[in-house]
Amino acid sequence: MIQDFKFAVRQLMKAPAFTSVAVLTLALAIGVNSAIFALINGVVLRPMVPVRAPEVVNVFNCRQNANHDYRQFSYNEYREIREHGEDLFVDLAALEFAVAGIGRDHEMRRSFAFLTSENYFSLMGVQPFRGRFYNAEESKPNANIAVVVASYGFWKRQGGRQDFVGSALQINGQPYTVIGVAPEGFSGASALIAPDIWVPLGIRAQLGSAFGDSETMHDLNNPKNYALNLVGRMRSGLTIEAAKARLPVLSQRFNAMQAADAEFTREVQIQNPSRFSLSTSPEDDGPVTLIGTLLMAMAGAVLLIACLNLANMLLARGTSRAKEIAVRLAVGASRWRIVRQLLCEGLVLAICGGVVGLILSVWCNNLLLHSLAGLLNNVNFSFIVDLTPDTAVLTVTFLFCLLATVLFSLGPALKATRVDLVNDLKQQIGEPARIGRFSRFFAPRHISVMAQIALSLMLLFAAGLFFRGALKAAGLNPGFVAAGDLVTEMDFTLVKKEPVDARRETFNILQRVRELPGVRAVGVGTMLPYGNFTNTRRIMSARATLSTDPKAPDPGVSALYTGTTPGYFEAIGVKLLRGRDFTQAESENKDGRRIAIIDEEMAKKLFPNEDALGQHVRYTIPPRDGSPNDLEIVGIVNTHRHDVQNDTALARLFVPYAQGYTGNAFLHVRLDTKDRHAVAGMIPTVRSALRNIDPDLPIIGIAPFVDLMERSVGLWVVRLGATLFGAFGGIALLLAIVGVYGVKAYAVACRTREIGIRMALGAHRGDVFALIMRQGAMQTVLAVAVGLLLSLAAGRVLARILYEVSPSDPFALITASFVLAAAALLACFLPARRATYVNPITALRTE
Repeated sequence: MIQDFKFAVRQLMKAPAFTSVAVLTLALAIGVNSAIFALINGVVLRPMVPVRAPEVVNVFNCRQNANHDYRQFSYNEYREIREHGEDLFVDLAALEFAVAGIGRDHEMRRSFAFLTSENYFSLMGVQPFRGRFYNAEESKPNANIAVVVASYGFWKRQGGRQDFVGSALQINGQPYTVIGVAPEGFSGASALIAPDIWVPLGIRAQLGSAFGDSETMHDLNNPKNYALNLVGRMRSGLTIEAAKARLPVLSQRFNAMQAADAEFTREVQIQNPSRFSLSTSPEDDGPVTLIGTLLMAMAGAVLLIACLNLANMLLARGTSRAKEIAVRLAVGASRWRIVRQLLCEGLVLAICGGVVGLILSVWCNNLLLHSLAGLLNNVNFSFIVDLTPDTAVLTVTFLFCLLATVLFSLGPALKATRVDLVNDLKQQIGEPARIGRFSRFFAPRHISVMAQIALSLMLLFAAGLFFRGALKAAGLNPGFVAAGDLVTEMDFTLVKKEPVDARRETFNILQRVRELPGVRAVGVGTMLPYGNFTNTRRIMSARATLSTDPKAPDPGVSALYTGTTPGYFEAIGVKLLRGRDFTQAESENKDGRRIAIIDEEMAKKLFPNEDALGQHVRYTIPPRDGSPNDLEIVGIVNTHRHDVQNDTALARLFVPYAQGYTGNAFLHVRLDTKDRHAVAGMIPTVRSALRNIDPDLPIIGIAPFVDLMERSVGLWVVRLGATLFGAFGGIALLLAIVGVYGVKAYAVACRTREIGIRMALGAHRGDVFALIMRQGAMQTVLAVAVGLLLSLAAGRVLARILYEVSPSDPFALITASFVLAAAALLACFLPARRATYVNPITALRTE
């Protein structure tokens, strides 16, 4: 066997051009498959929980009424469920998502943080990489013991110092002692990201919540402070279906804890943890399995095209080696011995292609991670998704090499060894002149090329669908005017500033920035359209009532919730259709009259047959602070988007800034110009004005709104689909062109004698050209027809993940067909043109 491999290497080195093309072809195909599998393995297959992942579930509770409002748990509820849920859970931990400012002064960076109970890490089954985790004493409510556990990624970014544990870390302006480092790749709540730091629940009052109101209750002992998410580990051997059957008993116990004036009973629910969403209510990851299967199927199609291409090359090479193989068989070599030798050559090619492909896959996946990191640069995360090749990826890549070897080597090897010794030892290399037209048209190599064209059309059509979706997403009218808007993000939760003082400073900033030259309007909102974080409230008409029947129609509507200042709508480019904006006094007074502005979408849903202006609405879940739950609608604005995805809530609710204050604020500065470079040129001026007001102002970033929209996660996902499928289509098109050209060039070379005879008997160059092109055109038409059927079938499968595009989009179908047909005919044209220059005398003298 070793001799076979040595001989294979020598044979391949004798043909460097063939070897280079074959290795590059396989590298592209195997690299695509390796990259896609590494992505699926790192994001979908790898368990989030290191130990017995199926036992870990998220715990939620919702009202048993028409709209099933979800809320988080209080600390008292968490303790009760933990102590009395032993028939369902062996352990139960509490978790809250937060943000923290890490660093000193202007070097402070906003980072994601998890506040957890002391048993969170043991429940997940992890041990510290360095130091220790915090204990029960440090996690007691209001313990205020400033300790922190750093993520592995954060520790590495800090230099990976050996003395890091025990050092002091400045968080929100206060020193915290680093007591430990979490293990590499651990998050427990996401397959993609981990927080930079974990802190005990006892320090909650010092940090700002990522999803809540920074001004509401900080004391965890308050029974109405619903701030905690729960995660439990079910008893060993208990499936989630069996566990759900026991939930009614737990729900009864949970309702017994509620206040006597509770309006509705509540229901406890469990769900497998979401891999991609950090949310306070159940989330569906979407068709992840479908997407992974489709990606692998498309990558497999690329591998098949490459193998068909290489099989044709080996068939041609086998023909040129016919005499060599005939001699070896004549001197006594067995057929199996020759097949084994040829398979060894194929395996050497596949392994070389696999190595180069693996390098390409690592490079491509690193680009993907850097692209994703750029989207989330306004909040620091530790990326835990690891796309570097591990044992599983290396094993699967090797299997791809073996599969490729069988696909492209076995058939040519068997054909090459099925010889007629007398004829092969006597005759020249070429195609028998007596072969029939039908047999020539459907020769194995031509069938292979037609299969390549059909599969390539399917991949090109899929790429076209996703490109069409990306173009529609990029050209979508968001309902506001991003051009000319300069956005500054500030986060007052990162500094020790009382909410009243932060709001006062916000209005001072508005006044100062409004006076800058070239500024048309300014305003502040607590949420950014097309941003990474959302805040929602559920409201209903004040005249409507909530039914206790869970199956009754839901009168509530989910709305994106934003606190705004006067001038916000003008600054962001949203039209006030009816009514008025908030006044300065209304936006400054937290305890003032409850008023609201809604958009057209909300008005249609709540008041379909009447004017919404002047109507009253209320929250389906009353405010935690006991403030009035009745809002008068004083204005209606045009509907505008928060994301490119249509499943995102479109309805909006705006309240005065003081009543919707969260600590996170987005300052919109509308300039007289819409030129992006001019808007970006105002950044130093705005930054200087803000620093003059407060040198310690927690500025997260300043950028033109159009740039922020370009970094939208939703838009990135749509473009990622277009990029991935575009890569599939582009590689397939390249391989198809090379395949068609190679087969036609070889066919012309084999028919040189026949062409010479035809021309000697009076055939014109045009006749020879038409002879070759006619066959190529007919094969292309047949292949495109089969490819159209495959494309339509693929479109139906892709329908669930397409963006605003029909799965049988005629434009994409016609364009893909035209591009592929033109490329195939061009690949036929060059060999056909070369055939017209055959010299009959030279062709006949070769006999």
